[in-house]
Amino acid sequence: MDDLVERMLQKYQLIRKIDADRIEASREKITGYIEKLNGARQFDAQQLTMYGLAYLKELHEGTGSRFTGC
Repeated sequence: MDDLVERMLQKYQLIRKIDADRIEASREKITGYIEKLNGARQFDAQQLTMYGLAYLKELHEGTGSRFTGC
């Protein structure tokens, strides 16, 4: 799981530059999120990465203006 989280953070850093403090806070949050998803045992590493990157984007950039919450 740790390797998967590290890969997500590295990929996200290629898209958006974030400082070390935010990376550490993100690591804790994304680990918890991925553990919850993986608890259902319905996802493979590629799917978890996709969901994790989307979570990081929302965490750092906020929800899109087109998101209605529905």
